[in-house]
Amino acid sequence: MEKGERKNVYKVYNKIGRWFAENRYADSVEKAYLNDILLHFPQDAKILDLGCGDGKPILEYFINQGINVLGVDASEQMIELAKINFPSTRFMLKDMRELDLGEKFNAIIAWHSFFHLPADDQPNMFDIFKRHLKPSGILLFTSGTERGEVWGMNGGENLFHASLATAEYQALLQSNQFEVLRHKINDPDCGGANVWMAQYKPR
Repeated sequence: MEKGERKNVYKVYNKIGRWFAENRYADSVEKAYLNDILLHFPQDAKILDLGCGDGKPILEYFINQGINVLGVDASEQMIELAKINFPSTRFMLKDMRELDLGEKFNAIIAWHSFFHLPADDQPNMFDIFKRHLKPSGILLFTSGTERGEVWGMNGGENLFHASLATAEYQALLQSNQFEVLRHKINDPDCGGANVWMAQYKPR
């Protein structure tokens, strides 16, 4: 039996966006990784928050550091909330799988957003990532640890998550000219997240 929206999870966020914004954890548990990104770049760096949601806490963190951030999300409701929260920041309503911005960034962050894509859609994203990164740019994303699907209730809706196996992510990163800087499995300081930080090093 079909559990819910599998192909376009952003449609679920159109239903639960306000609930999600009100109930998301307030602490920026990602801060250690975000600080790492800032260490790599000058103050005029450009960062792409892919699956930015309402902008909190990741996009907000970079704005507070004076960094230029573009927020992209496929959910209309989440983008509306983000624009209310950060009226002077640039946002774009876009499915990350169709991303073709014609600009490059110092870093791309797909924190707790990339893993909403079906497993079959995930490999193609690494070419999209590198096309939007400057040389030596940083990619930060979260995933599962083994190939499979997981569903979880949020705001009364069943949210879909998918993952490839760790070895598959390692192979995709390598074939797309990324060097893994950090890989933390089930990071206890990040709510058990499986975190990847990689640097784009075109040869």
